[in-house]
Amino acid sequence: MRATTSTIAQASRRATASRSAGRLSLPAQSASVGPSRCLHIGTSRSSTASSSLLAQQSSCTKSLAQPRFAIGIRGHATSSSTPIEEVEPIPAISEENTYDVVIIGGANAGLAFACALLSQPTIAKTTRILLLEGASLDRTRSWSGKGDWENRVSSLTAENVAWLDSIGVWKHIEQDRSCPVDEMVIWANPSESSTPTIHFPPLGRPMARMTENLNLQRALLRRIEEVGKGVVTIKENSKVAEMRLGEGGRWVGLRIGDAWLRGSLVVGADGPNSPVRHFSKIESYGHAYQTHAVVCTLNHFASSLYPNTTAFQRFLPTGPLAFLPLSGEASTMVWSTSPENAAALKRLAPEALVGMVNAGFTLPESTLMALVEKMLEADRQGVPLTSDQISSLIATLPSPPLSTDQPILPPNVTSIPAKSIASFPLRLTHADVYLGPRTALVGDAAHTIHPLAGQGLNMGLADVKSLSEVLERARALGGDLGSQTSLADYPRERYPLNHLMLSTTDKLHYIFRARGGLVNWIRGTGLDVINELGPIKKILMGGAGAGTLGVGGGKRTDEQREFGRANATDELPPIGGWPMTAAKGVEGWFALKGVMGMVGSVVKEGAKMGVGKAASLIAKK
Repeated sequence: MRATTSTIAQASRRATASRSAGRLSLPAQSASVGPSRCLHIGTSRSSTASSSLLAQQSSCTKSLAQPRFAIGIRGHATSSSTPIEEVEPIPAISEENTYDVVIIGGANAGLAFACALLSQPTIAKTTRILLLEGASLDRTRSWSGKGDWENRVSSLTAENVAWLDSIGVWKHIEQDRSCPVDEMVIWANPSESSTPTIHFPPLGRPMARMTENLNLQRALLRRIEEVGKGVVTIKENSKVAEMRLGEGGRWVGLRIGDAWLRGSLVVGADGPNSPVRHFSKIESYGHAYQTHAVVCTLNHFASSLYPNTTAFQRFLPTGPLAFLPLSGEASTMVWSTSPENAAALKRLAPEALVGMVNAGFTLPESTLMALVEKMLEADRQGVPLTSDQISSLIATLPSPPLSTDQPILPPNVTSIPAKSIASFPLRLTHADVYLGPRTALVGDAAHTIHPLAGQGLNMGLADVKSLSEVLERARALGGDLGSQTSLADYPRERYPLNHLMLSTTDKLHYIFRARGGLVNWIRGTGLDVINELGPIKKILMGGAGAGTLGVGGGKRTDEQREFGRANATDELPPIGGWPMTAAKGVEGWFALKGVMGMVGSVVKEGAKMGVGKAASLIAKK
């Protein structure tokens, strides 16, 4: 990972370390009883923060003024200044306001964690759980599953869909608003003669499902209301004004208005600017990508050749452009590009943006970059290009012939709803540790990732699943749910896997953005070889959502290798060249040596941390 030189082993060791306690105070009147020590944290804002009690909901759900807290930015990590002042001690807290687990944040991660806890038999019978949300959940409850598509859509891997089904959540999903992804096509064409492509073919089951965030959140909320009575209490419009470690470090006190409550364990599911992380004095490292993601809903005609269940992603010099299916006639777009490009795209009229999106998938790279420059010139003059001007430029700009090896392209976009157009900045962050004094971090509070792999939500769901299982084991043994000893297995399991995904995605971002003769050749031939390697593709598909389904089975047929036909029985052109030769040789070598030896030698540091896990998974298969 670019932001750190630590090895995976060092990262894993850090994951089990603890931090000293602190207090987070927001501008509000404290109770008046007697003096104690506290920390005050200054002010900062973020446009990417998700739902929380201390850092308010982002544009993906609710939008409220943020309370005051700060992230001190430095080149490698984030930290906070902590001046000391005298405050009053925490007053006595009643049993009614005493909980075993307090979850801060009522979006995807927080609601999913509550459902995960309810699925654990010992926890469900013996534990009091409180979920605090700073805004109202009425919009989530009342979401009808009808009308316009939401512009915040996530990819749920097959593994996470199966898990959500196993804990009783998936039955509450509006199925008509969840689209299967049966295959994926990833390509770039940095030169006229080259279109390196990776195709993840159908598996006989969806490798992922595109689902609106509100659809998932409503399903999670319905499950809590279905089985959580007497176990999970939800307090909405409840903003935590103060957090303090209680007497002897045995609990955490939280002040909401003038009332105090306490929890043995406080779980931060409160987004990338997590106040729980700041209270715990946990630093995070990472970097901004100088990239914004433009999102919107794409309307198009249904294809007569194939169903709209293919995800497309084209890598451009400024970042990836993704076309992700929602239904037969609608898809969602994520265009990661420079902040200037993103701002110019958003200022286009919706019909003009349609022209740019279609150009983004179809034009040769050199022509597209020339068109983008024309768009920027017009935007700087305060007169955004019109749809007719974009069409005229496409017809007149120099356009070299495309290679004959073009992938199938997504459907032509016909319209874009204006209110679906939005953007947000992208960052990579990873908390130094996941555990603090009586606290734990999950989801975006622990890590944020580039969306090119569609893994942000999936990593968060894997976090809450793991933490719920760790707490179940501790409770079954009579352990203290908030102790470092009881929680230690959570970072041991999740930190290395999250670090691997963050590191791999970060490297892919920079590799695919780079342009140059040698870089283009290495990247192109590498993609060609990977596209012919069933074992490596299956490992990559595990990250993309399809799972590692074994590595044996012999050489694949032409039908399994090639993408680009209207029908599977159509005649295929001859496949040749040294990439095919290399692929055949490597597949034979796999039969003798096994997949992990190959991965370990190729991926180096990033794979070091994943080798043991992958080997274990493969052995189980």
